[in-house]
Amino acid sequence: MIQGWKRTLFLFGSLAVVLLITCLLMVGTHEAQADTGIKAGQIAPDFELLDHQGNKHKLSDYRGKPVLLNFWASWCTSCRMEMQDLVDSAILYDNKVQFVGVNLADQDSPTVSQAFLKKFRVEFPNVLDEQGKVADQYQVLVVPTSFLIDREGKIVQMVQGPLYNEEIDKLFQKVLN
Repeated sequence: MIQGWKRTLFLFGSLAVVLLITCLLMVGTHEAQADTGIKAGQIAPDFELLDHQGNKHKLSDYRGKPVLLNFWASWCTSCRMEMQDLVDSAILYDNKVQFVGVNLADQDSPTVSQAFLKKFRVEFPNVLDEQGKVADQYQVLVVPTSFLIDREGKIVQMVQGPLYNEEIDKLFQKVLN
């Protein structure tokens, strides 16, 4: 009888230790994930990509200024519909907000995307996500998808679908005080 009681106590004690360790590991993992991610309040994942001219651009280089990060492709009808408003807003908010375009170059031809940028007279930086890793990192499921990032590099909001001047103005009210 004592033998059975000791075995039961040992099993419950072992189970309690395993649960405690699991909980501690989950808390540590959750805290690490809270720092960087794609949810509002998390630090936007950093990346370094090249533009059409071969210049390197790192997202973290734009810290200190709000960023509108826009994922697009030249074959995307909604991307074509929003691009003129993005260009107009980039001019309007020059020196206040940094616009950065990320071309889904794994699904787009560099010559076609470069012609797209030229057609719309896009002056803000646009980088080529040639392997789709950054789009995967940001869990981009539809294009266009945009992320508003504050001065500290934290994500404020994600927007799936096209952005037009009115929506852009409303977004920027959240980061320009």
